[in-house]
Amino acid sequence: MKKILSSFALITCSLYAFGQVGDPLGFTENKIDGGTVYKKYKDSELDSIVVGMAAVNYGNALMISKTKDEIRIINAADENSVIKIQLKNKKQVRTFFYKDKPAIIVENIDFDLDHLPKKTQIARSISNGIITSNMLTTNYQLFGNDNPDKTFKVFYRLDVQSDLADLDAIFENISDFFSQEDALLRLFYGNYADKFEPKALAYLETDISGKIQNGIYFDFKNKDISAKNAYSIYKDGKITKSDKTNLEDFQSIFIKYREETME
Repeated sequence: MKKILSSFALITCSLYAFGQVGDPLGFTENKIDGGTVYKKYKDSELDSIVVGMAAVNYGNALMISKTKDEIRIINAADENSVIKIQLKNKKQVRTFFYKDKPAIIVENIDFDLDHLPKKTQIARSISNGIITSNMLTTNYQLFGNDNPDKTFKVFYRLDVQSDLADLDAIFENISDFFSQEDALLRLFYGNYADKFEPKALAYLETDISGKIQNGIYFDFKNKDISAKNAYSIYKDGKITKSDKTNLEDFQSIFIKYREETME
């Protein structure tokens, strides 16, 4: 019983912190599978979102707010982690801060195979017909032995339309995500969440001149998902394997490659 009361207290405090309780004007409440989504509006514009999650002996909340410069996502049960979404040159930048230090940065980029960013990791994927390319910067050592699993899942699985270049539009897109009945399932529930993962197209590591040093690349020229396209595997700056496959079969090839090459 003590755990249950603590869970409800956590959610209630989260609501008060974001001005959700006691403000009936411009306030909505919507039940979804596994929780409740509270949205506050100010001057007819979305001001903040709290996603309350409750189960037997468990309670938590995601608190989402926006300023003119960033969108901030806080997991109430994880005091060390903050997710921020910002814009840089009209491209989305998503950062996982751990103890106030940037541990993971995912920055959307334009993709040109002949002019890639220098000395970095690049990921490329497709979701809902939109291809997204990201530059990755990671410092996993900051986490030490900690594993903020639920915050990780929000960071990687929160589905934000990647071609949006306006914070208000991104915030509304996040609001739309949490308007779905299965939003929490898409974030946290294993095989169900996996069904909505973007399809991988590439993972590349570049050298100081921007040339591909290591990685795997699927040349998705033919947008028919059943059609075969060429893919290449790189090692030490050279292509070590080339073949053709379709998008679905490439996923298992990609996973096997990453499993074999991840440190």
